[in-house]
Amino acid sequence: MTESTPDGGPAVVRIAPNEQLSEQLSVARLSTALGMENLRANVYALAEGAMSQHLHRTQEELYVVLDGTAMIDVDGAQHRVGPREAIAVPARSWRKVANAGLGPLTFLCVAAPPADDDAEIAPGEDPEEVRRLWGLRR
Repeated sequence: MTESTPDGGPAVVRIAPNEQLSEQLSVARLSTALGMENLRANVYALAEGAMSQHLHRTQEELYVVLDGTAMIDVDGAQHRVGPREAIAVPARSWRKVANAGLGPLTFLCVAAPPADDDAEIAPGEDPEEVRRLWGLRR
């Protein structure tokens, strides 16, 4: 749901992930809904399991866990991130997000600059599936 203010000011949107990407993953694409051009922001809900390992050549990413517990691997180092905790992942670092708790993991991911063709997929991962799940373009 998107609401504009009466004076045409900034929109307010619901951040509940409502676009189903797979049986395990859904997303709310905030950048598009809010008309943002200088960063990418999405809220994801991960039922169980892990996301694919990937890196971004130029994008830094900020992960903020809203609900649940994440295990975020950054260049081979494991980081347990709980509710209302955040971790920044620099560009050119391999990252993988896993749901490490009971119940769904909900997290905000913010990246800048908002490049669509910035991702490299780890060997052994299905590039088309990773791009589809994360909404990446070539």
